[in-house]
Amino acid sequence: MRRLVIIVPELLGEPSVLRQSLPTLARVTELGELFKLSPLPDVETPEALYLGLSPGEGQLRQGPLTVAALGADPPDRSTHFHISLMSCDDSVAHAPKVQITADEQREIMQLAKKLNTNLLTIVEGEGLDHGLVWESLGDLGTTATSQVDGKTIRGYLPEGDGEVILRRFIDDSVNLLSEIELNVQRRGDDLPLLNLLWPWGHGVRLPLPNLALRRGAPAMVFSTSMRLQGLSRIAGYRHFDRRALGRGLNLRLAKIAEQALSEDVSIVGIEAVARFRAEEKLEEAEWFVHELDHALLKPVFEKALLEPTNLTLLAPGSGPGLGVSFATEDAAANVIPFDERALDERTLSNRTLWEAVGAGL
Repeated sequence: MRRLVIIVPELLGEPSVLRQSLPTLARVTELGELFKLSPLPDVETPEALYLGLSPGEGQLRQGPLTVAALGADPPDRSTHFHISLMSCDDSVAHAPKVQITADEQREIMQLAKKLNTNLLTIVEGEGLDHGLVWESLGDLGTTATSQVDGKTIRGYLPEGDGEVILRRFIDDSVNLLSEIELNVQRRGDDLPLLNLLWPWGHGVRLPLPNLALRRGAPAMVFSTSMRLQGLSRIAGYRHFDRRALGRGLNLRLAKIAEQALSEDVSIVGIEAVARFRAEEKLEEAEWFVHELDHALLKPVFEKALLEPTNLTLLAPGSGPGLGVSFATEDAAANVIPFDERALDERTLSNRTLWEAVGAGL
């Protein structure tokens, strides 16, 4: 039996994006089992819940997730960081507002690797996001990019064990990158320089349960999240090439459907609706949900009507959410709609996200 779990955080909410014509969702809900989802707990790595891990499992920091996502397997006794490529002008850091090209990345990272030492190794990533491995352990304090953006870096430099080597790395990155040809041209064009490598999100790679062994089969994970890719790899799952899936309104939903239908077990995580809600882009959210119904849900549901399939759609959030599961041979008869009105139905059972994912797999 094919097993497919689709997770769309913040799909429910006001204003509603579900009270429009969504024929496939309506049909899945009519034939499936509808249930409520408990609000997501406040954990450091909510992506672990998407894989069916409980809140006490899979709680890794940004650094280990990034390094794992980039395919690196450093020594066990090492500390991993996420590196953000930023702009530094008169000791003030700024986060670039746009992504860089592949050629720009190649020029910067080729030179940046001169900063590698016998203890520090850069793991090249994508665009503005990279990894760093310190082959040592210690009590450290680092500051996330969002907190240093627009501020003087002096007050936010790494502290604790390893602060000397990390502060030197930061200073050397500015000195090394400020005068490369790319930044000389950007300076002439009055554009922010790309001259600061900022390490943050430090942590160690903690062991995780091998989910392929736990559930008896490996799963393919589809998402645009580097964090979820890293987590999937550590937990023994595979992750589809994020760069092939597009992003935002350009997310290739039909491709996800096609690829998921070629797998025995799949997990699809879609963050676009949550992002549109956060940016108060209601029209984009409504359009995207319509496309989600047509380009992703429709082809997988039509296949589920013909071939043994366990299809689960989950809409978790910071408040109560909803889920629906459809099994080919166990069609139900449900009249409650999959939207915010269902949250008032006392007859519906309640599950946690990780329980619902586990049941769907």
